[in-house]
Amino acid sequence: MNSTIFSSLPIWTLYIIIVFLIVFAIRSGIAYARWRRAHFSNENDSAINTLALLAFILAFTFSLGTSRFEARKHFLLEEINSIETSWLRSALVADNTELQKALVEYVEIRIWLIDNPYKVKQVLKKSQELQTKIWGLITELSKNDLGNDRINALLIDAVNDMFDNQTRRISIGVNDRIPNLIWIALFTLIVIAMFEVGYLLGKTDKLNWVLVFALSMAFATIVVLIIDLDSARGHITINNQSLYDMYDRIKIK
Repeated sequence: MNSTIFSSLPIWTLYIIIVFLIVFAIRSGIAYARWRRAHFSNENDSAINTLALLAFILAFTFSLGTSRFEARKHFLLEEINSIETSWLRSALVADNTELQKALVEYVEIRIWLIDNPYKVKQVLKKSQELQTKIWGLITELSKNDLGNDRINALLIDAVNDMFDNQTRRISIGVNDRIPNLIWIALFTLIVIAMFEVGYLLGKTDKLNWVLVFALSMAFATIVVLIIDLDSARGHITINNQSLYDMYDRIKIK
């Protein structure tokens, strides 16, 4: 499974690191500006535009994060619909008890994952085992000709869609993350831009450190928000009520 350079760190740790990184970059720019002012008294620097480039890549990265978040919500609903459709169509064939039990268990492991978000590998392994079991039950039903061909075909289509939707959810939720190269480019621009901000601040007689920390915290908040959106295990989570509602409808009493 794919991971990013932030996967092993808690979100609050990332926030503190980013704040101190920005403050350090600004402080370095201030020190450099004062050194140059002491050695080159007649220097006249023009304005710098790296902040505009930083704003662009922040907006681009934020767009990637929100797109993935919306895609995860979409594919969750698609999977919920396909599972319930499979369960409803399984009622059309005879001797469907084992198949419906397997479909209910298929939902239960997804609910278990909500409470255990770091057990993705175990859930995927169990889910694949259940897919094999479900497909074997459908194959047996078809061979025994329990139900007519049209009903069997509808059930097979629904189960295929259910399997495909799991693949899509794994792809968008686990494997496809914002590439590390984009994160490296973003943090490089942050350091350069904040160094330049510090350089401009260093040319003034008085320095307001409250504003420096406020700026650092504002940029760190945006970056941490993007990181959290990109993670399927972040604090910004998808509402899973639809999954619980579907489970209440299909579970065997």
